Amino acid sequence: MREEVVPVQAFPLYPGWPKKKGAAREVDFGAVEKPGMLWYTPLVNQAPRARQKPARGEAGANTPMRQTYARVDLARLQDNVRILRGALPPGTKFMAVVKADAYGHGMVPVARAAAAAGADAFAVALAEEGAALREEGIGEPILVLSGLGPTSAEEAVSHGLTLTVYTPEQVRDAQAACGRAGTTAHVHLKLDSGMNRIGARNEGEAADVLDALAHAPRLRLEGAYTHFACADEDDQAITDSQLERFTRLKEMLPAGLTLHASGSAGVLRRADAHFGLVRSGIAMYGYPPVDTALSLLPVLSWHAEVSHVKTVLPGEFVSYGATWAADRPTRVATVSVGYGDGFSRALSNRGVLLIGGMRCPVLGRVCMDMVMADVTHAGPVRPGDDAVLIGEQGGERVTAQDMARMLSTISYEVLLGISPRVPRVYA
Repeated sequence: MREEVVPVQAFPLYPGWPKKKGAAREVDFGAVEKPGMLWYTPLVNQAPRARQKPARGEAGANTPMRQTYARVDLARLQDNVRILRGALPPGTKFMAVVKADAYGHGMVPVARAAAAAGADAFAVALAEEGAALREEGIGEPILVLSGLGPTSAEEAVSHGLTLTVYTPEQVRDAQAACGRAGTTAHVHLKLDSGMNRIGARNEGEAADVLDALAHAPRLRLEGAYTHFACADEDDQAITDSQLERFTRLKEMLPAGLTLHASGSAGVLRRADAHFGLVRSGIAMYGYPPVDTALSLLPVLSWHAEVSHVKTVLPGEFVSYGATWAADRPTRVATVSVGYGDGFSRALSNRGVLLIGGMRCPVLGRVCMDMVMADVTHAGPVRPGDDAVLIGEQGGERVTAQDMARMLSTISYEVLLGISPRVPRVYA
Protein backbone atom coordinates (compact mmCIF):
# COMPACT_ATOMS: atom_id res chain seq x y z
CA MET A 1 0.00 0.00 0.00
CA ARG A 2 1.43 3.35 -1.05
CA GLU A 3 1.26 6.42 1.15
CA GLU A 4 1.63 9.44 -1.12
CA VAL A 5 3.57 12.07 0.72
CA VAL A 6 4.62 14.29 -2.17
CA PRO A 7 2.28 14.86 -5.11
CA VAL A 8 3.68 14.49 -8.60
CA GLN A 9 4.26 17.97 -9.98
CA ALA A 10 7.06 20.17 -11.24
CA PHE A 11 9.45 21.97 -8.93
CA PRO A 12 12.73 23.83 -9.52
CA LEU A 13 15.96 21.87 -9.78
CA TYR A 14 17.80 24.84 -8.30
CA PRO A 15 15.66 26.51 -5.63
CA GLY A 16 14.99 30.14 -6.37
CA TRP A 17 15.78 30.04 -10.06
CA PRO A 18 13.62 32.80 -11.52
CA LYS A 19 10.48 31.85 -13.34
CA LYS A 20 9.94 35.44 -14.43
CA LYS A 21 9.89 36.60 -18.01
CA GLY A 22 13.41 37.02 -19.31
CA ALA A 23 14.95 34.40 -17.00
CA ALA A 24 18.09 32.83 -18.43
CA ARG A 25 16.69 29.30 -18.24
CA GLU A 26 13.41 27.76 -17.28
CA VAL A 27 13.42 24.55 -15.26
CA ASP A 28 10.85 21.78 -15.40
CA PHE A 29 10.74 18.21 -14.22
CA GLY A 30 9.41 15.04 -15.72
CA ALA A 31 7.82 12.85 -13.05
CA VAL A 32 7.10 9.16 -13.44
CA GLU A 33 5.23 7.21 -10.81
CA LYS A 34 6.31 3.78 -9.61
CA PRO A 35 4.52 2.01 -6.75
CA GLY A 36 6.04 3.44 -3.59
CA MET A 37 8.29 5.92 -5.36
CA LEU A 38 8.34 9.19 -7.23
CA TRP A 39 11.10 9.79 -9.74
CA TYR A 40 12.10 13.34 -10.60
CA THR A 41 14.46 13.74 -13.54
CA PRO A 42 15.71 17.21 -14.53
CA LEU A 43 14.80 18.44 -17.99
CA VAL A 44 17.44 21.13 -18.30
CA ASN A 45 19.32 21.50 -21.59
CA GLN A 46 17.70 18.27 -22.79
CA ALA A 47 18.83 16.26 -19.78
CA PRO A 48 17.42 12.71 -19.98
CA ARG A 49 13.79 12.04 -19.19
CA ALA A 50 12.70 9.06 -17.14
CA ARG A 51 12.19 5.99 -19.29
CA GLN A 52 11.15 2.37 -19.07
CA LYS A 53 14.18 0.25 -18.22
CA PRO A 54 13.75 -3.33 -16.94
CA ALA A 55 15.68 -3.97 -13.75
CA ARG A 56 17.03 -7.39 -12.84
CA GLY A 57 14.20 -9.41 -11.34
CA GLU A 58 11.61 -6.72 -12.09
CA ALA A 59 10.21 -6.40 -15.57
CA GLY A 60 9.51 -2.94 -16.87
CA ALA A 61 10.57 -0.97 -13.81
CA ASN A 62 10.51 2.81 -14.15
CA THR A 63 14.04 4.11 -13.62
CA PRO A 64 15.93 7.24 -14.68
CA MET A 65 18.18 7.05 -17.70
CA ARG A 66 21.04 8.11 -15.42
CA GLN A 67 22.72 5.07 -13.93
CA THR A 68 23.06 6.74 -10.57
CA TYR A 69 20.38 8.18 -8.30
CA ALA A 70 19.82 9.26 -4.71
CA ARG A 71 16.82 7.75 -2.93
CA VAL A 72 15.17 10.02 -0.35
CA ASP A 73 12.97 8.19 2.15
CA LEU A 74 10.35 10.80 3.06
CA ALA A 75 8.61 8.48 5.52
CA ARG A 76 11.90 8.16 7.41
CA LEU A 77 12.31 11.94 7.33
CA GLN A 78 8.85 12.31 8.84
CA ASP A 79 9.77 9.82 11.56
CA ASN A 80 12.83 11.91 12.38
CA VAL A 81 10.75 15.09 12.57
CA ARG A 82 8.28 13.44 14.95
CA ILE A 83 11.06 12.04 17.12
CA LEU A 84 12.80 15.41 17.40
CA ARG A 85 9.55 17.24 18.12
CA GLY A 86 8.72 14.66 20.75
CA ALA A 87 11.96 15.47 22.59
CA LEU A 88 10.99 19.13 23.02
CA PRO A 89 9.13 20.61 25.97
CA PRO A 90 5.47 21.53 25.43
CA GLY A 91 5.09 24.80 23.61
CA THR A 92 8.50 24.76 21.92
CA LYS A 93 8.12 24.99 18.15
CA PHE A 94 10.12 23.05 15.57
CA MET A 95 11.74 24.87 12.64
CA ALA A 96 12.96 22.56 9.85
CA VAL A 97 16.09 23.86 8.14
CA VAL A 98 15.77 23.26 4.39
CA LYS A 99 18.43 25.62 3.02
CA ALA A 100 20.77 24.48 0.23
CA ASP A 101 18.09 22.28 -1.35
CA ALA A 102 17.39 20.64 2.03
CA TYR A 103 21.04 19.63 2.43
CA GLY A 104 20.91 18.00 -1.00
CA HIS A 105 17.72 16.03 -0.34
CA GLY A 106 15.34 18.22 -2.37
CA MET A 107 13.85 21.30 -0.75
CA VAL A 108 10.23 21.15 -1.91
CA PRO A 109 9.52 17.44 -1.28
CA VAL A 110 11.30 17.64 2.09
CA ALA A 111 9.36 20.73 3.13
CA ARG A 112 6.04 19.17 2.21
CA ALA A 113 6.85 15.99 4.07
CA ALA A 114 8.16 17.84 7.14
CA ALA A 115 5.07 20.05 7.27
CA ALA A 116 2.85 16.98 7.16
CA ALA A 117 4.86 15.54 10.08
CA GLY A 118 4.35 18.63 12.22
CA ALA A 119 7.11 21.12 11.39
CA ASP A 120 5.92 24.52 12.52
CA ALA A 121 8.20 26.66 10.34
CA PHE A 122 11.10 26.51 7.91
CA ALA A 123 14.51 28.13 7.67
CA VAL A 124 16.34 28.95 4.44
CA ALA A 125 19.55 30.82 3.69
CA LEU A 126 18.39 32.83 0.68
CA ALA A 127 15.31 34.82 -0.21
CA GLU A 128 15.19 32.90 -3.50
CA GLU A 129 14.88 29.63 -1.59
CA GLY A 130 11.96 30.93 0.45
CA ALA A 131 10.31 32.30 -2.67
CA ALA A 132 10.56 28.89 -4.32
CA LEU A 133 8.81 27.30 -1.33
CA ARG A 134 6.03 29.86 -1.43
CA GLU A 135 5.55 29.30 -5.16
CA GLU A 136 5.12 25.60 -4.44
CA GLY A 137 2.40 26.23 -1.88
CA ILE A 138 4.32 26.06 1.40
CA GLY A 139 2.33 28.29 3.77
CA GLU A 140 4.20 27.89 7.07
CA PRO A 141 6.44 30.72 8.33
CA ILE A 142 9.79 30.81 6.50
CA LEU A 143 12.77 32.54 8.11
CA VAL A 144 15.62 33.74 5.90
CA LEU A 145 18.72 33.20 8.04
CA SER A 146 21.03 35.55 6.13
CA GLY A 147 21.02 39.32 6.14
CA LEU A 148 19.43 40.76 3.00
CA GLY A 149 20.26 43.65 0.72
CA PRO A 150 17.65 45.84 -1.01
CA THR A 151 16.92 43.47 -3.91
CA SER A 152 16.74 40.35 -1.74
CA ALA A 153 14.59 42.18 0.82
CA GLU A 154 12.09 43.01 -1.91
CA GLU A 155 11.99 39.36 -2.97
CA ALA A 156 11.48 38.31 0.65
CA VAL A 157 8.67 40.69 1.53
CA SER A 158 6.82 40.04 -1.73
CA HIS A 159 6.68 36.33 -0.81
CA GLY A 160 5.74 36.80 2.84
CA LEU A 161 9.06 35.62 4.24
CA THR A 162 10.41 36.48 7.69
CA LEU A 163 13.59 38.55 7.44
CA THR A 164 16.69 38.48 9.60
CA VAL A 165 17.98 41.93 10.57
CA TYR A 166 21.00 42.99 12.59
CA THR A 167 21.91 46.44 11.26
CA PRO A 168 19.90 49.66 10.93
CA GLU A 169 20.61 49.61 7.17
CA GLN A 170 18.87 46.24 6.81
CA VAL A 171 15.87 47.58 8.71
CA ARG A 172 15.66 50.58 6.38
CA ASP A 173 16.00 48.34 3.30
CA ALA A 174 13.21 46.07 4.53
CA GLN A 175 10.97 49.03 5.39
CA ALA A 176 11.51 50.50 1.93
CA ALA A 177 10.82 47.14 0.26
CA CYS A 178 7.56 46.84 2.18
CA GLY A 179 6.61 50.36 1.11
CA ARG A 180 7.19 49.57 -2.55
CA ALA A 181 5.22 46.33 -2.25
CA GLY A 182 2.46 47.91 -0.17
CA THR A 183 2.80 45.25 2.51
CA THR A 184 4.26 44.51 5.95
CA ALA A 185 6.81 41.94 7.10
CA HIS A 186 7.92 40.04 10.17
CA VAL A 187 11.57 40.22 11.20
CA HIS A 188 13.84 38.40 13.65
CA LEU A 189 16.80 40.17 15.24
CA LYS A 190 20.04 38.19 14.99
CA LEU A 191 22.28 38.52 18.04
CA ASP A 192 25.94 37.52 17.76
CA SER A 193 26.73 35.82 21.05
CA GLY A 194 30.31 35.01 20.14
CA MET A 195 30.53 33.21 16.79
CA ASN A 196 31.52 36.47 15.07
CA ARG A 197 29.76 35.68 11.83
CA ILE A 198 26.65 37.90 11.64
CA GLY A 199 24.48 39.62 14.21
CA ALA A 200 24.37 42.54 16.62
CA ARG A 201 27.34 41.95 18.92
CA ASN A 202 26.51 44.02 21.97
CA GLU A 203 23.89 46.16 23.67
CA GLY A 204 24.82 49.24 21.66
CA GLU A 205 24.47 47.54 18.28
CA ALA A 206 21.23 45.86 19.33
CA ALA A 207 19.87 49.20 20.57
CA ASP A 208 20.63 50.78 17.19
CA VAL A 209 18.62 48.08 15.41
CA LEU A 210 15.74 48.39 17.88
CA ASP A 211 15.70 52.14 17.35
CA ALA A 212 15.56 51.67 13.58
CA LEU A 213 12.69 49.22 14.01
CA ALA A 214 10.83 51.77 16.11
CA HIS A 215 10.86 54.02 13.03
CA ALA A 216 9.84 51.23 10.62
CA PRO A 217 6.05 50.93 10.96
CA ARG A 218 5.77 48.26 8.24
CA LEU A 219 8.05 45.86 10.15
CA ARG A 220 7.00 43.76 13.11
CA LEU A 221 9.74 42.41 15.38
CA GLU A 222 8.59 38.85 15.97
CA GLY A 223 11.68 37.04 17.26
CA ALA A 224 15.35 37.12 18.19
CA TYR A 225 17.99 34.45 17.93
CA THR A 226 21.62 33.45 18.05
CA HIS A 227 23.70 30.51 16.86
CA PHE A 228 26.10 28.31 18.82
CA ALA A 229 29.59 27.70 17.44
CA CYS A 230 30.56 24.66 19.53
CA ALA A 231 27.37 22.98 20.73
CA ASP A 232 28.57 19.70 19.21
CA GLU A 233 31.87 19.76 21.15
CA ASP A 234 32.46 17.81 24.36
CA ASP A 235 33.71 20.96 26.06
CA GLN A 236 30.63 23.13 26.54
CA ALA A 237 32.43 26.16 27.98
CA ILE A 238 32.03 28.24 24.81
CA THR A 239 28.37 27.30 24.47
CA ASP A 240 27.83 28.22 28.12
CA SER A 241 29.45 31.60 27.47
CA GLN A 242 27.33 32.19 24.35
CA LEU A 243 24.14 31.25 26.17
CA GLU A 244 24.98 33.63 29.01
CA ARG A 245 25.62 36.44 26.53
CA PHE A 246 22.39 35.76 24.65
CA THR A 247 20.47 35.68 27.92
CA ARG A 248 21.92 39.07 28.83
CA LEU A 249 21.19 40.62 25.45
CA LYS A 250 17.62 39.37 25.34
CA GLU A 251 16.83 41.32 28.50
CA MET A 252 16.80 44.53 26.45
CA LEU A 253 14.25 43.16 23.99
CA PRO A 254 10.48 43.67 24.07
CA ALA A 255 8.46 40.99 25.84
CA GLY A 256 6.67 38.29 23.91
CA LEU A 257 9.26 37.60 21.22
CA THR A 258 9.97 34.10 19.94
CA LEU A 259 13.53 33.34 21.09
CA HIS A 260 15.70 30.61 19.59
CA ALA A 261 19.32 29.54 19.86
CA SER A 262 19.61 25.79 19.32
CA GLY A 263 20.45 24.01 16.10
CA SER A 264 20.57 20.23 15.93
CA ALA A 265 23.33 19.85 18.55
CA GLY A 266 21.55 22.20 20.92
CA VAL A 267 18.27 20.37 20.41
CA LEU A 268 19.90 17.12 21.51
CA ARG A 269 22.28 18.41 24.16
CA ARG A 270 21.11 21.75 25.58
CA ALA A 271 17.61 21.58 27.03
CA ASP A 272 18.43 24.87 28.77
CA ALA A 273 18.60 26.57 25.35
CA HIS A 274 15.39 25.35 23.72
CA PHE A 275 13.46 28.58 24.42
CA GLY A 276 10.34 28.96 22.29
CA LEU A 277 11.68 27.41 19.09
CA VAL A 278 14.52 25.18 17.87
CA ARG A 279 16.07 24.89 14.42
CA SER A 280 16.96 21.42 13.22
CA GLY A 281 18.83 20.62 10.04
CA ILE A 282 21.33 17.77 9.97
CA ALA A 283 19.62 15.74 12.72
CA MET A 284 16.37 15.82 10.77
CA TYR A 285 18.21 14.18 7.86
CA GLY A 286 19.40 11.38 10.13
CA TYR A 287 22.88 12.57 11.11
CA PRO A 288 22.76 13.81 14.72
CA PRO A 289 25.95 15.78 15.40
CA VAL A 290 26.20 14.45 18.95
CA ASP A 291 25.53 11.10 20.56
CA THR A 292 21.86 10.57 21.29
CA ALA A 293 19.48 7.82 22.36
CA LEU A 294 16.95 9.03 19.78
CA SER A 295 16.42 6.63 16.87
CA LEU A 296 17.21 9.05 14.06
CA LEU A 297 17.94 7.31 10.76
CA PRO A 298 19.60 8.57 7.56
CA VAL A 299 17.05 9.70 5.00
CA LEU A 300 19.17 9.51 1.84
CA SER A 301 20.84 6.57 0.14
CA TRP A 302 22.96 6.84 -3.00
CA HIS A 303 23.06 4.16 -5.66
CA ALA A 304 24.84 3.55 -8.95
CA GLU A 305 24.86 0.78 -11.52
CA VAL A 306 27.68 -1.60 -12.33
CA SER A 307 28.32 -1.06 -16.04
CA HIS A 308 31.20 -3.45 -16.71
CA VAL A 309 33.11 -6.26 -14.99
CA LYS A 310 36.50 -7.68 -16.02
CA THR A 311 39.53 -9.47 -14.59
CA VAL A 312 42.70 -7.42 -14.24
CA LEU A 313 45.88 -9.48 -14.28
CA PRO A 314 48.97 -9.00 -12.08
CA GLY A 315 50.98 -6.00 -13.25
CA GLU A 316 48.05 -4.32 -15.00
CA PHE A 317 46.84 -0.98 -13.68
CA VAL A 318 43.48 0.74 -13.21
CA SER A 319 42.46 4.32 -14.07
CA TYR A 320 44.33 7.58 -14.62
CA GLY A 321 47.90 7.91 -13.43
CA ALA A 322 48.27 4.13 -12.91
CA THR A 323 48.11 4.72 -9.13
CA TRP A 324 46.87 1.17 -8.51
CA ALA A 325 48.25 -2.00 -10.05
CA ALA A 326 47.13 -5.59 -9.46
CA ASP A 327 49.36 -8.00 -7.58
CA ARG A 328 46.90 -10.86 -8.13
CA PRO A 329 44.09 -11.61 -10.58
CA THR A 330 41.44 -9.10 -9.53
CA ARG A 331 37.81 -8.85 -10.54
CA VAL A 332 37.17 -5.16 -11.17
CA ALA A 333 33.73 -3.56 -11.55
CA THR A 334 33.25 -0.24 -13.30
CA VAL A 335 30.44 1.73 -11.65
CA SER A 336 28.57 4.55 -13.36
CA VAL A 337 29.30 7.39 -10.96
CA GLY A 338 32.20 9.80 -10.55
CA TYR A 339 33.35 13.12 -9.21
CA GLY A 340 31.04 14.83 -11.70
CA ASP A 341 28.23 13.37 -9.60
CA GLY A 342 29.80 14.34 -6.29
CA PHE A 343 31.71 11.15 -5.52
CA SER A 344 34.90 12.93 -4.55
CA ARG A 345 38.16 12.33 -6.38
CA ALA A 346 39.75 12.34 -2.91
CA LEU A 347 38.19 8.88 -2.46
CA SER A 348 40.64 7.48 -5.03
CA ASN A 349 42.24 4.31 -3.64
CA ARG A 350 40.47 4.83 -0.29
CA GLY A 351 36.68 4.88 -0.80
CA VAL A 352 34.33 1.93 -0.35
CA LEU A 353 31.27 0.78 -2.31
CA LEU A 354 28.77 -1.89 -1.32
CA ILE A 355 28.37 -4.40 -4.13
CA GLY A 356 26.91 -7.87 -3.74
CA GLY A 357 26.46 -7.17 -0.06
CA MET A 358 30.22 -6.74 0.44
CA ARG A 359 32.49 -3.77 1.11
CA CYS A 360 34.45 -3.26 -2.10
CA PRO A 361 37.43 -0.87 -2.10
CA VAL A 362 37.82 1.78 -4.77
CA LEU A 363 40.73 1.02 -7.11
CA GLY A 364 42.72 3.82 -8.71
CA ARG A 365 41.58 7.34 -9.30
CA VAL A 366 37.93 8.29 -9.34
CA CYS A 367 37.01 9.52 -12.84
CA MET A 368 34.51 12.23 -13.69
CA ASP A 369 31.76 9.75 -14.61
CA MET A 370 33.04 6.35 -13.44
CA VAL A 371 34.78 4.63 -10.58
CA MET A 372 36.31 1.17 -10.33
CA ALA A 373 36.08 -1.21 -7.37
CA ASP A 374 37.54 -4.58 -6.36
CA VAL A 375 34.68 -7.13 -6.44
CA THR A 376 36.87 -10.25 -6.27
CA HIS A 377 35.17 -11.42 -3.09
CA ALA A 378 31.70 -10.04 -3.82
CA GLY A 379 30.29 -13.05 -5.64
CA PRO A 380 29.03 -13.16 -9.22
CA VAL A 381 28.84 -9.43 -9.89
CA ARG A 382 27.37 -8.56 -13.29
CA PRO A 383 26.56 -5.39 -15.26
CA GLY A 384 23.28 -3.94 -14.01
CA ASP A 385 23.95 -4.81 -10.38
CA ASP A 386 23.37 -2.15 -7.75
CA ALA A 387 26.32 -0.45 -6.06
CA VAL A 388 25.59 1.52 -2.90
CA LEU A 389 27.71 4.57 -2.20
CA ILE A 390 25.70 5.69 0.84
CA GLY A 391 23.25 3.33 2.45
CA GLU A 392 22.82 -0.34 3.29
CA GLN A 393 23.17 -3.58 1.38
CA GLY A 394 23.38 -7.17 2.60
CA GLY A 395 23.89 -6.22 6.22
CA GLU A 396 26.72 -3.80 5.41
CA ARG A 397 26.39 -0.04 5.76
CA VAL A 398 28.19 3.09 4.54
CA THR A 399 26.96 6.45 5.81
CA ALA A 400 27.66 10.01 4.75
CA GLN A 401 29.53 10.33 8.03
CA ASP A 402 31.75 7.36 7.09
CA MET A 403 32.53 9.03 3.78
CA ALA A 404 33.14 12.33 5.54
CA ARG A 405 35.76 10.71 7.80
CA MET A 406 37.62 9.43 4.74
CA LEU A 407 37.56 12.97 3.34
CA SER A 408 38.40 14.76 6.61
CA THR A 409 35.18 16.76 6.41
CA ILE A 410 31.61 16.62 7.73
CA SER A 411 28.48 14.78 6.64
CA TYR A 412 26.87 18.09 5.62
CA GLU A 413 29.44 18.60 2.84
CA VAL A 414 29.11 15.02 1.59
CA LEU A 415 25.32 15.25 1.31
CA LEU A 416 25.46 18.68 -0.32
CA GLY A 417 28.17 17.46 -2.68
CA ILE A 418 25.87 15.04 -4.51
CA SER A 419 25.47 16.98 -7.73
CA PRO A 420 22.20 18.12 -9.35
CA ARG A 421 22.73 15.72 -12.24
CA VAL A 422 22.04 12.83 -9.85
CA PRO A 423 18.25 12.35 -9.92
CA ARG A 424 16.51 12.31 -6.52
CA VAL A 425 14.00 9.51 -6.08
CA TYR A 426 11.30 10.00 -3.42
CA ALA A 427 9.80 7.06 -1.55
